[in-house]
Amino acid sequence: MFDERITEDFLIDTEGTSDGTQLKFFKDGYWYKEDNEGCEGEVEHLVSGLLTFSSLSPQEYVVYEQGKINGRPGCRSKSFLSPTQSFVTLERLHGNVNGVPLYEKIKEFNGIAEKVAYVLSFCKTTIGLDLYDYFKKVFTLDYIVLNEDRHFHNLGIILNEDDSYAPAPIFDNGKSLLNCNMSINRDLPIAENIGRVAARPFSGSHREMFEYFGKGFDIDFERALQWLKTEPDSFYKQVLLFRLNETGGLF
Repeated sequence: MFDERITEDFLIDTEGTSDGTQLKFFKDGYWYKEDNEGCEGEVEHLVSGLLTFSSLSPQEYVVYEQGKINGRPGCRSKSFLSPTQSFVTLERLHGNVNGVPLYEKIKEFNGIAEKVAYVLSFCKTTIGLDLYDYFKKVFTLDYIVLNEDRHFHNLGIILNEDDSYAPAPIFDNGKSLLNCNMSINRDLPIAENIGRVAARPFSGSHREMFEYFGKGFDIDFERALQWLKTEPDSFYKQVLLFRLNETGGLF
């Protein structure tokens, strides 16, 4: 775990995030994010740690390290951009091209198939990129860890110096594992609390999105479970263990 002191000189405007009061810093190639609601730092660490046991390449996801920022709990991650690259969210891309927020536009469509088809067609037409496999990987992870914050600012593409595009790595998983869900009751079984989870952005059901896109990667569950035994016990660790046991048969 790290323990970093960072001055306000490194504070970055967080406009476009779902929680505008969250403090984010960028220093020496690292993004630092203080916990805003719940225990995002711990959850980011657990979710990205799980992905190290997946069939995804290291370039396809961001690894988060749990620690303290100016004495407050949080996490940090290395920037996934080179000096000649830039990141564009799908929300911003759609707004720049069509002048309409993407999250508003997809309300015009009925059901997951129509919504997905619109977004895929928009990206293919606008930047020549087929994001189906990217979505497949993202929503496989979200199904396992129950990410409730996968809005279109947490989905995006990388613009390279030669004007080519590539899917961004999977990032920002802090509102997973029942973290930040104010409706849960820890006195109840985890299985019952999971029924209070709502997904985004194409459906309110993680299972529906997972089944629509299909499995995006495999996980070495035996090694992942061995790793979790070495992690400090917590509510979020127990939720992850529960989900691994519950979804393991699908992998």
